[in-house]
Amino acid sequence: MSDLKLFAYDLEDFIKSIVKKHTESDITIYGRKDEKGNITLFSPLRYPDKISSLTDSMTLTDYCLINGRKFDGFLGENIICADLMNKKNGLFVIDSFTDTEKLNNIIKGSNLKNYRMYDGNAMDMLETLDRNALNPNKEGDVKVIIDHFFKVKSVGTVILGFVLNGTLKKHQTLYLNPAGVQVQVRSIQMNDVDFDEAPAGSRVGIALKNADIESIDRGATLTVEKEIPLKEITGKIQFHRAVPDEVRKDGEVFVSGHFIYSRGIMENGKITMDKPVLPWGDYILIKPNAKPRVIGRIDRFNE
Repeated sequence: MSDLKLFAYDLEDFIKSIVKKHTESDITIYGRKDEKGNITLFSPLRYPDKISSLTDSMTLTDYCLINGRKFDGFLGENIICADLMNKKNGLFVIDSFTDTEKLNNIIKGSNLKNYRMYDGNAMDMLETLDRNALNPNKEGDVKVIIDHFFKVKSVGTVILGFVLNGTLKKHQTLYLNPAGVQVQVRSIQMNDVDFDEAPAGSRVGIALKNADIESIDRGATLTVEKEIPLKEITGKIQFHRAVPDEVRKDGEVFVSGHFIYSRGIMENGKITMDKPVLPWGDYILIKPNAKPRVIGRIDRFNE
């Protein structure tokens, strides 16, 4: 059984035959369960008005589905974001009017260079995906990333998220980051069914003991060891080739990815954050008033 995560931009009519809506906020999360496993699909509901809707929808995905039938700045922004996030697997949904030569020239030399041009239906598309090619880290220490959270009467705090590493177990004690408090896993659900454990790759609903709802934000994590938030991010900054020189100047920038969207000041290869962020290996860089808004990435130096 496999767990596949898809991103879809501007393809509501295309995807409606293969997935059902599960969760909706500024991003919409859909799901599908069949004999091959589970599929989770993210769509950026509030995009293009809210740029973090795009980055949050794309950050965890294995495969991108992008509407290639409409050439505009938002298509370009999707391509830039996927390129910077190293999303090498995907396709463009096209029709008989799509200028595929122009589209192939746009993605030439990028991480999207091998994306297929697809003009069939969604169900047939699913059959072409290699859902067994994914290898989540099932052996490492458990790590869960949280995308939604809420209170349930008689249950308490419930979070929705994904097991990134290891195997999550019922009654396990973990750290809730960045709050730095210890919590206990009361129960685990997958597809509304109770389980005693959940392997890496799984989408889970978790009831937590000792978790204060006010201490959780999207992008919070559950880990075996406490994660120390970063006030400064130092690393190699890479601007996308499509970004003009005037946008590359030091100054205000937002870091994104991993369900993070937080303001900082970029100066001399370092970003000083207004609010500390969790320590990931890389972050996407956003300038909300620039064109394009997605401008680059920073790969954090090992400390």
